[in-house]
Amino acid sequence: MRTTIKDIAAKTNLSVTTVSLVLNNKPSKISQKTKELVLKTAKEMHYRPNQLAVSLIKKRTKTIGLIVSDIRNNFFSSLAKGIEDECRKNGWTLILCNTSDNHQRDIEYINVLASKSVDGILYCMSIDSNLENFKQSYDLLGTLNIPFVMIDRSYPVPNPAIVRLDHIRGGYMATRHLLELGHRQIACVTGPNYLEDSRDRLHGYKKALDEAHITFDESLIFEGGYDMNSGIAAVDALFGKKFTAIFAFNDMMAYGVYKGLKAHELHVPADISVIGYDDIFLSEILEVPLTTIKQPIGLMGCAATKKLIAMIEDKPLAEKTTIFEPELIVRKSTAAYKN
Repeated sequence: MRTTIKDIAAKTNLSVTTVSLVLNNKPSKISQKTKELVLKTAKEMHYRPNQLAVSLIKKRTKTIGLIVSDIRNNFFSSLAKGIEDECRKNGWTLILCNTSDNHQRDIEYINVLASKSVDGILYCMSIDSNLENFKQSYDLLGTLNIPFVMIDRSYPVPNPAIVRLDHIRGGYMATRHLLELGHRQIACVTGPNYLEDSRDRLHGYKKALDEAHITFDESLIFEGGYDMNSGIAAVDALFGKKFTAIFAFNDMMAYGVYKGLKAHELHVPADISVIGYDDIFLSEILEVPLTTIKQPIGLMGCAATKKLIAMIEDKPLAEKTTIFEPELIVRKSTAAYKN
């Protein structure tokens, strides 16, 4: 059976109050010798505090919920690692929920986490979360009165707490890199058009083209779903059109682009240059290492966790929205255009 404070009191011939004061490190006039006896006995009896009782007293469980859209995507597994590390460092527990990019599961998991009395939620909404779906999640979190921080994806709403990348800048940098290599016909594999992060990357792409006095060509744009199959489908759809480079809006789709190009007997970068977005760890160890836009995923997870803990503890936030800067990582998948 679980060891209680009463068991330790009986073992040491001390009062329950004395044992409780020592174990909870409360100010008292208890002697150092008695404190050492209590702590030694507690260790020998494998005493663990009853967290439910502690949470009832403190009205806090020191537990955070993390909702991610697809844990198979290394972006989210790396994000979860950064969040877990920050939680452990601060003595918090993390509950991970994977929605498999299903909005209805977003709703279900918000309710599940609320039933488990989490103190706050870090929320990466599912890919099928259009504005209407997002408002449903946003309103539910507000009704349940649970502090939350959005990570990466969001929509304009009143007073949100968000941690994300400057995706306009990221899209611009990726396209600018290809332009500097001499490419002028650059195809794009985007995320869903209703997601702000995908629209921002496309905005950056258009901005770079405009600066280079290149007319935007709608026929070179393929709307994907941020998964590998989207990259394969994009190559099939674009095949026969004139392009010398492809900008995939995440690394998972870039992997699909690799596979699709290989099926059409095209080589990276000899025939087609490819640039991705995210810089998940697999991108560096591919046969042709992927040039990509780096998101500091671990740092974003840490920042989101710190922001949420501050909100839970009613500490003032320096800023509600934290925006990280992208970084161009040049590897072997992009090369100078050859006529």
